[in-house]
Amino acid sequence: MPISQYAGIYYPPPENRSAVSSGGSIPPLKLASRSVSAQIADHVEQLIMTGTLKPGMRLPAERQLAAQFKVSRASIREALSELESKHLIERVQGRGSTVLDPMSNTRRLAALMKATDTDLRNAIELRESVEPQIAALAAQRARPIDLAALSSTVNQEADESISPERSLHLDIRFHLLLAHATGNTMLLTVLQFSFKCTEHVRERSHQTSAGRRISLIGHQLIEEAVKARDPEQTRHAMIRHLADVRDISALVQ
Repeated sequence: MPISQYAGIYYPPPENRSAVSSGGSIPPLKLASRSVSAQIADHVEQLIMTGTLKPGMRLPAERQLAAQFKVSRASIREALSELESKHLIERVQGRGSTVLDPMSNTRRLAALMKATDTDLRNAIELRESVEPQIAALAAQRARPIDLAALSSTVNQEADESISPERSLHLDIRFHLLLAHATGNTMLLTVLQFSFKCTEHVRERSHQTSAGRRISLIGHQLIEEAVKARDPEQTRHAMIRHLADVRDISALVQ
């Protein structure tokens, strides 16, 4: 059966996903030259975010994962620690690693705010207030594994044949990676909530090739500034990016 490939990361076709989910196994991964643990963490995160690995599923034991990916158990432990820090898995001694619901924090926050009249404009203002600071903090605090994940995401966005749905998924992932790089889980949760409130606006901005291109350029400039460890340049790049996205969304009605 055909296997889809995104920048060296392999995913099973949709007809195979139920088999993967029920068995708790992980599809193969073609490792590149960058950090092995970062690639494995990125691979498993993608499977969790796309629903291939579902909440409540147990991941294979460390020794099994090490044998499957042909890497050391130390690399597997580092990858699992990264996933645990993102609240994507729970690790319990003697029980292994269990997949968590990646949107649980967002749903809890949304439930708390149901009584308020939070409209789209407020949510956009929230993003524009919070995300430049998130970007600046990411430039200061990002670890090599965070930089590798950002680079992987931007490289996948650069594929000219990318679908609007895939582009939107990678867009959200890029911004969440920046929030994760700050090390502040509260910022990550607030950002996830703002995404939920602005999902229709984000969808519109990815419907055209021009919109996807503008999003990509913005992400490339932000990534460059983060890698340069320049908080102010990163902050300004994010402000410009959000303004560009807002303008594109207004045009695509």
